[in-house]
Amino acid sequence: MKTSTLLGCLLALLLTGQFAQAQTKAAAKPATSVAKPAAAKPVAAPASKPAADAASASMVAVAAPALITDKMADPTPNTNALKVRAETNPLTKRLTVRTDATGPTRVELNSTDGRPVLTRDMISGDAAAVLDVSNLPAGSYIVQCTAGERRGMKRVMIGQ
Repeated sequence: MKTSTLLGCLLALLLTGQFAQAQTKAAAKPATSVAKPAAAKPVAAPASKPAADAASASMVAVAAPALITDKMADPTPNTNALKVRAETNPLTKRLTVRTDATGPTRVELNSTDGRPVLTRDMISGDAAAVLDVSNLPAGSYIVQCTAGERRGMKRVMIGQ
């Protein structure tokens, strides 16, 4: 029964020509030259044809805006950002953080996933904050300082 069904399907494919077409090569296509599109240039029409001027004005191609430019836009610097200086001392296992803030400042040492590891609140931001990092695992951390609306960040390596 299975053999007769298989033979019947093969015979149907052979008779319809689909089986034979799958085995033949496709005919080679003739070579065509590909012309580059010409740049759109404004066309000046003769002054004697006002109807043609309106038609040609509506047919002038407008170039699409460029999505990729050859110039990099310089980001505007944030004048409100805190300047943060962070220095690690591998011998004493301490991290010294200094900022240019004049008022109360919060210094946070965050892990790379953003979770705070150490936090220190300072009365005056221009004083140095010394953090004991001896019990932290070696790796990369982010020092984030906040003084009111001003913020600053610095990446540090501890234990390296």
